[in-house]
Amino acid sequence: MSGSPPFDAERHLDAMAPAIGLTITAEQRPVVLQFLGIAERMARIVATCPLDDAEFSLAPVFRPGNGGSETA
Repeated sequence: MSGSPPFDAERHLDAMAPAIGLTITAEQRPVVLQFLGIAERMARIVATCPLDDAEFSLAPVFRPGNGGSETA
């Protein structure tokens, strides 16, 4: 995420809420903005973790009706 502009939670909320069909009330807005800020900081931490393509494997996927043991 380095080199990208600073995260603007308000701008993100204003663009994404209508795009995914969410209505955020004035009462909810401050808490949603707080969460978006937390989520962005968590994403920054995760993005700094090195990933080894040789170690990449998919996690199991739950599929109802077959006991959930089948993988993708």
